[in-house]
Amino acid sequence: MPHLIIEYAAPLAQDIDMQTLVEAAFNGAKATDLFDPAAIKARAHPVDAYWIGDAKQSFTHINIKLLPGRTNVQKKALSQSVFDAVTALLDADVAVSVEVNDLDADVYTKRA
Repeated sequence: MPHLIIEYAAPLAQDIDMQTLVEAAFNGAKATDLFDPAAIKARAHPVDAYWIGDAKQSFTHINIKLLPGRTNVQKKALSQSVFDAVTALLDADVAVSVEVNDLDADVYTKRA
């Protein structure tokens, strides 16, 4: 844990290698020292249909899901570290957002 789920405007893959972006997000989470690196999971999904404001602006949105137990200060540090790592790779005109959500540990099920 955590899961870093990256949604991005599909055309963005023409401008940046998505594996590099996924690794940057991973490294941003790893840099916080909040998690065992072996437990961090990151993946990216292209979005073909989208609209931002009054244009079809390029974007990246990262939803970080983790089990409860971190403080808001820790979650903000995680959000900022991932944000900084990703924005370092993207042009200034790409909208970037990061959110951190606690999973409900009572109903979360997984297999390693």
